[in-house]
Amino acid sequence: MTYTKIENETRKQIATFLPDAIIRALASYHSFSKSNAKEDECKQFAANHTAAKAAISHIELLLKLAQWADLPDARAEDHNRQIALSAMIQEAQEELNAHKEKERL
Repeated sequence: MTYTKIENETRKQIATFLPDAIIRALASYHSFSKSNAKEDECKQFAANHTAAKAAISHIELLLKLAQWADLPDARAEDHNRQIALSAMIQEAQEELNAHKEKERL
């Protein structure tokens, strides 16, 4: 198998996997960011904080993969899925940017 074929197959696999991965990562991030850990529950707070950081890192990686795979793909036949993917990617990027801005303050 040539490098080009491997790359094209990888892009197809990522395009199939990515939308659901983004949805799960965003849901996980929202769940952790909305939790109300009490001050005296330091271990749980630290675990939630670490998990939220992991979720953010995961979202960043998924966005980088989407960019690498040239997603959404305007040439794809599943136009509605591509439109939904575009909206998810945009939402994920906006939330990531908002989080980074909050961290700067």
